[in-house]
Amino acid sequence: MALRTGRGDAIDKVVGLEVGADDYVAKPFERELVARIKAVLRRLAPAEPAPARAAAESSTLLRFAQWELDTAARRLQDPSGQEVALTTGEFDLLSTLVTHPGRVLSPDFLLEHTRGRDGGPFDRTIDVQIGRLRRKIEADPDTPQIIKSVRGAARAIS
Repeated sequence: MALRTGRGDAIDKVVGLEVGADDYVAKPFERELVARIKAVLRRLAPAEPAPARAAAESSTLLRFAQWELDTAARRLQDPSGQEVALTTGEFDLLSTLVTHPGRVLSPDFLLEHTRGRDGGPFDRTIDVQIGRLRRKIEADPDTPQIIKSVRGAARAIS
């Protein structure tokens, strides 16, 4: 049982918990309540590796647009065979995009699968990493052909 109320005094919280509430959230509670629910669900879910890491363990060589991503060695080769250095975050993001080809992926999905966390309304982590990846793999980062953005939605790799 969770208790929701407009009163947020410490005494009110203690009384609420003592009468049987499992938790006490004072108003405004929308974002906090969602975060608390997700935290409880994470504790209930069986421990599994993030999908990007699971894909890295199951498949070792992924190809896209004449590039090769070796998930076992955590290496990226360009079409000419040259290795391209990636940070851990860039590698995890690219691995997630490559294992979901042609799909539009939300920033929240990408954060969950690469970092194991949710982003806030002003979290630009994914946008920054997408920009860095584009500078490394796109012929012209200003007109991307590999990692495309869908306005109002998210990103997809073609």
